[in-house]
Amino acid sequence: MFSRDDVATFITNNFEPVWEAVRPVPIVEIDFGNGRKVTRTLHGNIATYVCDADGWLFDVLPGIYEPAAYLDGLNQFRLLHNYALQVGGHERNERMKAYHEASAAALAKNEDGPRLVNAADLSKARIERGLKAMLVPAGSSFAGKRTADDERGGAVASGDLAVWKELWEDTRLNESVRRREIHAKLAESGPVKPGEIKKWLYKEVLHADLDDPYLGLGEMLVGSDPFRGEPER
Repeated sequence: MFSRDDVATFITNNFEPVWEAVRPVPIVEIDFGNGRKVTRTLHGNIATYVCDADGWLFDVLPGIYEPAAYLDGLNQFRLLHNYALQVGGHERNERMKAYHEASAAALAKNEDGPRLVNAADLSKARIERGLKAMLVPAGSSFAGKRTADDERGGAVASGDLAVWKELWEDTRLNESVRRREIHAKLAESGPVKPGEIKKWLYKEVLHADLDDPYLGLGEMLVGSDPFRGEPER
């Protein structure tokens, strides 16, 4: 996803990107006998945060996304940053709380949440092509509506259908269940920095407990060995 030119360009042009490895990458070696071995890394999971210059967290995209949906999420983050910084102090915190509460409530009812739009684009004067984000309710004529092709990344390359289907299912899960959990958490917690919710996010939302040395694969890796015998009682 990050190797795509359109994704990389959008991130570079709109954010100060920072990558953090939250734990060492686990490596598994499988010995097939007769000198045949396979060594590979275990897949983990990722999260995309948007923060202000002081590190205060605004929102999170959890997990892997289909590229078109990920770019839409990044654009919402760009607008969210502007929307939050239009006011200061306590008013900013109340604005972000209302945003997360409204988003969580909508997703809990399987409805689209409010969307951020550039008010400059709605003005005839275009405000000198500036950026002034505005939060509008879902279904508003200003909110716009993505087409099915936009939501699903457009045409699927030949031979990639199975991969695309799995990726779209991940995207759907991210944008429904996982985002609802994140919105509810941020509405409740108030201003936090990524490190303060990192373990919660990976364990409760992404189901990749950072304190679990087996990343949730313990039963698969060591619990089903047919030669271990039954545990003593």
